Amino acid sequence: MIVNLKASVDGATPEFLFLELVELESQRAKDIEEALLNCLDTAGFTEEWLQKNWVSFVSDGASVMLGKNSGVATRLTARYPNLFTWHCMNHRLELAVSDAVDEVQAVNHFKVFLEKIHNLYSQSNKNSRELLEAAQEVGSQVLKIGRVLSTRWVASSFRSVKAVWTSYEALNRPFENAAGDQTRSSKERQTYRGLARRMQSKEFLCDLGLMFDGLSELANLSQQLQAHSVTLLRADHLLKRTIRVLASFKDTQGEKLEEALTAQALGHLGSVPLESNAKLTPINAKQFLQSLINNLEKRLSFDGEMLHDLSVLDTGNWPSTPGIRHGEAQVKRLCRWFNLGEEQAVNGMRDFLEHPDSEPESLKPLIQCMKTIPCSTAECERGFSLMNNICTDKRSTLLLSNVSNLMMISINGPPVTLFEPRKYVTTWLRSHRSATQARRQCTPQMPEYKHIWKAL
Repeated sequence: MIVNLKASVDGATPEFLFLELVELESQRAKDIEEALLNCLDTAGFTEEWLQKNWVSFVSDGASVMLGKNSGVATRLTARYPNLFTWHCMNHRLELAVSDAVDEVQAVNHFKVFLEKIHNLYSQSNKNSRELLEAAQEVGSQVLKIGRVLSTRWVASSFRSVKAVWTSYEALNRPFENAAGDQTRSSKERQTYRGLARRMQSKEFLCDLGLMFDGLSELANLSQQLQAHSVTLLRADHLLKRTIRVLASFKDTQGEKLEEALTAQALGHLGSVPLESNAKLTPINAKQFLQSLINNLEKRLSFDGEMLHDLSVLDTGNWPSTPGIRHGEAQVKRLCRWFNLGEEQAVNGMRDFLEHPDSEPESLKPLIQCMKTIPCSTAECERGFSLMNNICTDKRSTLLLSNVSNLMMISINGPPVTLFEPRKYVTTWLRSHRSATQARRQCTPQMPEYKHIWKAL
């Protein structure tokens, strides 16, 4: 388990800090809670300090973490009543996309076909080489094709769809060549013939354009939610904007779908001829887009009194002429939640209402608390990627504490340009061991087999 903190140091903008890589004895909620609290205690966060200053707990959507009855979040809120718990928005975005795929059956067929292409080129160096040669022939670029709409985040799915769109002509060429290659078995030729027919279908091209437009917006949302500085209010704004963009696609086609429809009318896309395939069921664009919108609103909706109260700090949610006491009740509730002074914050809110272009000093503690709440666990996910880079086959004997220390240096350590080597070089010059210097003292040994030497 990776434990990250988001905290404000000396009143500065809150930053993410890697704390520790924790080894779990079991995956039960009780043991995870105990391991987390022990980690915080070891780092110097006492029980009294946590009661006053711990603002939020954010994790992925695993039931053991966010289970309603006995999850880690539930156990923590029972111990720390003012603790705000939150489900990572990037994981919720993936769940929304997964729900939309399940609702629109034709999307699943599109997903299966792209997975066939991924398996074809990820498991064979020969196929990959043929694809590169075909790309050089048609003057196209080949991007890496990964899995689509799987457990990975939506930005990864978009990169795969973009790779297929960019390499469309290059992908079609080896399919046609393999379909007519007499050195291959009839089964192989039939497989490639089916792939080529699917690639050259007008239905697939339109589906590809639709998925490109939709996933590009969702990937943009996913990447913005991973930003260090994004707040819950900003995340809510980004979500609503993405929903409006997806809704606009129902009336006006996106850029890539428009290109696909133009190619459909011309009967070709570049050098690839296009034909209708009655066996294929195209994706209903309006149904798919509406399903995405519905599931985004369902999975990522901002419910709860605290989130509603935080909206008073966003000038975009104010009425055209707010009264001098606008948001006073919400500010008081937030101060009680975060253990802040009510009078100071209320005065700051009134100053904010009179001068919305600047944040009053007396309101900054409340704003800092809001900025401290992470919207995503992206930093932890990056930590797992870093851990996999550190724990290679050649470093399999590293202790967990050593891996944790290396991760701490890599994530939170200063850049190499700030390293001052003078002290270490001086020490090495004074007391180093050369390559020719013996590591242990050799003592002469008396020959034990001198009588045998005469017989040799």
